[in-house]
Amino acid sequence: MGASGASGASGARRSILLLVSSMSAGGRSVRLGPRIVRILRGGGWEVAVRLTTPGDDPAAIAGGVVAGSIVAALGGDGYLSAVARGCHESDAIFAPLPGGRGNDLCRALGIGTDPLARARSLARLGLTSDEAGALSSDSLTSRVRPLDGMWVRSREGVRLALGVVSIGLDARANILANESSLTSGPLAYGYGAFAALASHEPTDIVATVDGRERNMSGWIASVSNSGRFGGGITLVDSSDMNDGILEVCHVGPLPMSRALPVLASVVAGRAKTHPAIEVESARVVSFAAPAGTIAMADGDRVASIPFTVDVAPGVVSVLV
Repeated sequence: MGASGASGASGARRSILLLVSSMSAGGRSVRLGPRIVRILRGGGWEVAVRLTTPGDDPAAIAGGVVAGSIVAALGGDGYLSAVARGCHESDAIFAPLPGGRGNDLCRALGIGTDPLARARSLARLGLTSDEAGALSSDSLTSRVRPLDGMWVRSREGVRLALGVVSIGLDARANILANESSLTSGPLAYGYGAFAALASHEPTDIVATVDGRERNMSGWIASVSNSGRFGGGITLVDSSDMNDGILEVCHVGPLPMSRALPVLASVVAGRAKTHPAIEVESARVVSFAAPAGTIAMADGDRVASIPFTVDVAPGVVSVLV
């Protein structure tokens, strides 16, 4: 359906490239893609669509567009982070749509978890103006803002992460959640967290926070940008994705009897109220040991120790 058929509006059409993940949430993005495209075109957008497969690099695709272009991404958090990295490289505007299990980035941005509602919100920006003057170039501009990220640097390369970089029990829980067949992000992470308890032992973690060596041994050791992970779990309530600051979250080597209520608080989203959960601000965090320990971010493996996380203020412009 064209824009005139949808609204009777007139004005120049804006263009948008929609990247759709073929892998996120068991193909959920692929199933939703045609409806998303119809909604966007109904609002007047000129939509180009690219379905990406495991052999494609969404960061490279987004990185190859013209500066100022609008690139939308429909997929899970790891996919969205990859597209955001590409938009950083090309100076494009990044428009995330929730298409995964957890959708923590879209939750943190206030976009929500309904991809069709998100598409309808974007559709209103498809024309530069209409007969009633309801839409103008300023309406899109007012919804674009800078978004912080985290550069994760290791021997495996440099990755951009947007949510929470986790090692320890929280990372193990993420791995087990990914291996489960559960389609709900919160349920999958809840399962992963408690399953991880069966095999996890608090480890000796050596870190440096803004040049100061710190023992981060124990159950949870994370670096937060958004404060959200696990399909809506708020780990760090104070995290702000536009303040140029990261938060280090740590739970020390408590005995199992005390660790269980802490974990329950995290899964229930009440982490900020538990005294065993320590949070401090940081700009650069390096992990030196134990070597080879896997770090997870935005639902995917992002590095292994040793690695460094440093804040990336305003790394990409995001359309909310």
